[in-house]
Amino acid sequence: MPTTLVFKFLAAVIFNFVISVHTLEVDLTVDVKPGHEECFYEEIKKPTSFEIEYQVIDGGDLDINFMVTSPHGRIMVSELMKSDAVHKLDAVDLGVYKVCFDNSFSHFARKLVFFEIIAGDDEEDEDDDKKDWKAAQEELASIVDMTLEDFKKLLDNVNNNLDKARSDQQVLRNFEARDRNTQENNFQRVNFLSGVQVFIMLSVALTQVLLIRSLFDDRKKVQMRAST
Repeated sequence: MPTTLVFKFLAAVIFNFVISVHTLEVDLTVDVKPGHEECFYEEIKKPTSFEIEYQVIDGGDLDINFMVTSPHGRIMVSELMKSDAVHKLDAVDLGVYKVCFDNSFSHFARKLVFFEIIAGDDEEDEDDDKKDWKAAQEELASIVDMTLEDFKKLLDNVNNNLDKARSDQQVLRNFEARDRNTQENNFQRVNFLSGVQVFIMLSVALTQVLLIRSLFDDRKKVQMRAST
């Protein structure tokens, strides 16, 4: 039945598309203590490209030292005291890549850092999947005018838009968290300084009252001595 055949074909297309566009995504929020460095490791098994994004969302002046090192020890990215950045890198060397956040320059303030790593799929397509893909392409050509590549481009476009929307939402959430933390810190500072000012004003007022009273007390003592 043509309709059933079309549905089977669409299911095969979507399944193969999901396999072909699968990517490795890692996102974490790490608390970097003052005077410490936190490093993370990602193994790349075949040449690909990957993207690293980080944001300091709380702590101190919202800055951190950032470094990416290749498996052979080559420094690919090195940044000092930045609050956020996005880097797209080509992983030509196979092996373990090191991503480090360094807060050693800070003696008191911890840093809360969000980062995300998006890399290409490490798994190779199996021969059976390739055969199914080719068979599905021939099957579609005999049923409808739209080719398999058209379906793949359409689904690829949808997947890219969803990834972009998810990434933008995460960035906005991070900015919102950073702004909220900044406002809370400013609120605490304002309250503390206001309390100090009130204490100083009360101390000055009390000192003035005591000083004026002491002047009147001294005058009364002088008058009493003169009368005696």
